[in-house]
Amino acid sequence: MSHRAVDRADTLLSAHRQFGDSTAIELRNVARYRLGLTMLARRDEASAPALRAVAALDDERLRPLLFDPVLRNCFEDDMARLENDVLEHSALGAHFTRHPVDPASGGGTCEALTHPMRRAWDAYGPAWILTGLRPRGESEEALGKRLLELYRNAFEGREDANPIDPDAPTREGLRSGADLLVALMPHTGASVLRHVALVGFTRGESAEGPLQSLSGGDPLPSAVLMAPERCATPWLAAETLLHEGAHLKLFDALRSGSVVEDPDRRVPIPWRIDSWRVVRVFVALHFYVHMLVFQAASAAADDTLRERFGAPPTAEDVDEPSPGTPAALEGTYRTSAERARYLAGCALALPPGALTDNGRRFLGWLLDTLRLVLDDVPEGSVAPATVPDATVADVPAGSLTRVEPVDACALPELGQLVVATAHSAKLHWLNRRSWAIYALCDGRDGASLRAAYAELAKLPAGSDTVAEQVARSVEGLAAAGLITVGA
Repeated sequence: MSHRAVDRADTLLSAHRQFGDSTAIELRNVARYRLGLTMLARRDEASAPALRAVAALDDERLRPLLFDPVLRNCFEDDMARLENDVLEHSALGAHFTRHPVDPASGGGTCEALTHPMRRAWDAYGPAWILTGLRPRGESEEALGKRLLELYRNAFEGREDANPIDPDAPTREGLRSGADLLVALMPHTGASVLRHVALVGFTRGESAEGPLQSLSGGDPLPSAVLMAPERCATPWLAAETLLHEGAHLKLFDALRSGSVVEDPDRRVPIPWRIDSWRVVRVFVALHFYVHMLVFQAASAAADDTLRERFGAPPTAEDVDEPSPGTPAALEGTYRTSAERARYLAGCALALPPGALTDNGRRFLGWLLDTLRLVLDDVPEGSVAPATVPDATVADVPAGSLTRVEPVDACALPELGQLVVATAHSAKLHWLNRRSWAIYALCDGRDGASLRAAYAELAKLPAGSDTVAEQVARSVEGLAAAGLITVGA
C-alpha cells in the first residue's frame, strides 16, 4: 500500500470534527463538565457553592479534574443519577465541599498521590504511571482508596490485582511504543495519546484469561491498564496504546452525542457466542479501522524506523474466536480485515432510522477511512434517517420563546452551544444554525423569525431554504423543550 494512502487514512482518522479531532473533543468534554457541575449545583443546594466554584475554573485548571479517573467516575455517576432523576446529593459536590480545590494548586487529583511520580511520556500529553500511593491527609487518603477500589473492580474486584511500579526497561518500552506510534501515524497517534491520563501495569487474570490490556470507560475513565509484557517491544507497546487509546478517545467523543436510536438492537457476531448491541458493533469497527491503518503504516515503515525500533511483527495478533462459535468451527474471522468487513456490512444493513445524525456521520467517516486501506469493503451508503419530505414544513403559529431558566455553555470556535433547561438533566448540542435560530426565539412569530434568520444567514428572504431550515430547527428545539409556542 502506498505511503500516500496511509497518510490520507491517518489524517482522516484525526480530522473529523466530531470523532477525530482531539482538540474539539476535549473542548466539548470540558464544556459538558462545566455545564454538568452547574446542573448538579441546581439539584444539590448543600454542595452548590463548591460545585459552582469548580465550574468557574478556567479550562487549564479544569482539565486535570475532568480527566482524573476517580473524579471523572464520580461525575459520570452523578450525571447518570441526575438523568434518571434519582440524585439526592452529588457525591462529587460532597467531595469538593470537604476538600475545596485550590485554583493556584496542582493538587486535588490522584496523580498527586503517586510516589515516585513518573510520566508515561513527555511529548504527547500529561499521562502518568500508577506507581505507589503516598497520600497526605484525609482528602488524598479518600482519593487513593477509591482509586484502588476502581482499579481492582476492573479485574472483577480481585484483591490481588494491585498496580505494579514498572521497572526501567518497561518504562522505556512504553515510551518507545508511544514514539513509534506517533512516528507511524503522526496525526492519529498523537491524537489518541491525548486521551490517556493514567497508565497502570498489572499481572493478573481477566474474564477471558491472562490480562493483556484494557481501557476504562465510566468505571475507570481515561485509564489504560496492561501487563508489563506488552512493553517488551516498541511494536507491541505501540499497538496496545493505539488499541486502548482509540477506545478512550471514542468514549470521550460519544459523551456529546449518541450514535444509535435503538440501543437495544442486536447484531449476531460469528466469532462471539452472544450477539452485540449496535453501539458495540460501532466501537469494534472503530477499533479495527484503526488497527488496519496501523498495519498498513507498519508495512510501509522505512529503513530509518526499522533501524530505530526493529522490524515490525510478521503475523497479526488477534484474539481467538470464542469456542463453539461458527468462526471457531470454520476457521474464519481470525484477522482484523475479516472482522472489519463483516462489521461494516452489518452497519450498512441497518434499517433507516436506526442511527442518529451523529451515527450516520460516524459510520460514513469509518467507511471512508476503511476504503483507503482495505479492499472488498462492502458496497453501499449510509441509510438516511427518513425519506425526504417533498413539502416544506411551516413554523407553528404563535410566539416562539426560549424556555427559562437554562444552563448553557458556548463553544464559538466549534459553532456549538450546549444547553439544558433547569427542569431536565438532558444536554442538547446545538449546531451553528440551531443556535442562531434558538437565539432569535425571543417571543417573535414565525414570519419575523424567518426574516431575521434570512438576514443573519445572508439568504434570500422568503426562500424555501430559509423556510425549511427555520421550520426544522424550530421543530427540534420545541421537541427538546428549549422553546415554547405561544398563542
